Amino acid sequence: MGQGALFGFGCVIFFIVATGGFLFAMMTVRESVDRERETSR
Repeated sequence: MGQGALFGFGCVIFFIVATGGFLFAMMTVRESVDRERETSR
């Protein structure tokens, strides 16, 4: 495998990991907001 192919592969892996982390953070924030709403009633 050439260096360019290795770099492209790394970019794809990084993009997948970053997207997964972003979705996980969004879900965590939404859950915490829902908890705050329930406690404030």
